[in-house]
Amino acid sequence: MSEHPSPINPWFAIWLKPRATIARIVASNPNRSLWVLAAIYGFTSLLNFFQTGSLGSYFGPAGILLSAAVLAPFWGYLLFAIWGGLTFWTGRWFKGKAHFTAVRAAYAWSCVPFVFHIPLWFLMAILFGKQLFIHFPEGTALTQSQVTLLFAILIFKVTLAIWSVVIYINALAEVQRYSVFRAILNLVTAGIIAAIFFGILWSLLFYFAGSSAPHSMAVFPLLYEGSSIVSLSEFMSQ
Repeated sequence: MSEHPSPINPWFAIWLKPRATIARIVASNPNRSLWVLAAIYGFTSLLNFFQTGSLGSYFGPAGILLSAAVLAPFWGYLLFAIWGGLTFWTGRWFKGKAHFTAVRAAYAWSCVPFVFHIPLWFLMAILFGKQLFIHFPEGTALTQSQVTLLFAILIFKVTLAIWSVVIYINALAEVQRYSVFRAILNLVTAGIIAAIFFGILWSLLFYFAGSSAPHSMAVFPLLYEGSSIVSLSEFMSQ
């Protein structure tokens, strides 16, 4: 009597076989692990947001990490819904075939690499305390070993972000039933629309609140990590 082969674990397969993996997920249950993925992405997204907003001026690192952990699933789910809806809508212009849940699943599962951001955030919180969330690394006195470690962490985060983008493009192309080139056009178009919307929103905030309005910040992972690298490079060149 032959045994059936064990199913492939999508948490591992998505790294190297995004198209085949997302196809199996969408065929069986496009909402699979959605809240877990939302918690992973929401956690790192919120911490980037808190860092940009200098929340360390008001709360300690433990409170910031706890707040991010509590809010992460809901925040991540909201971001999945907004960006998934936008890419689903613009995907229709490129003759995409997927339902909204499949487009959202492609984005959600592309966030698997960000699971490694979680221990990195805890490590940085231990090393730098609340200073991590106060205009970091500007004005922060770091030893050479700390600079080296921080730079290695940021390089690793950027690598994960790029890998996430590669997974996302391939997964989106698979569920939409079109080429990688069309998937890139889909994302670029959605990104332009999002940039215009947030540009108008921030302009209105500055207009009504003046200089006290918060500064514009990146919305998606790769831009977060890129800005972190730029900040660190400026710090090291001083």
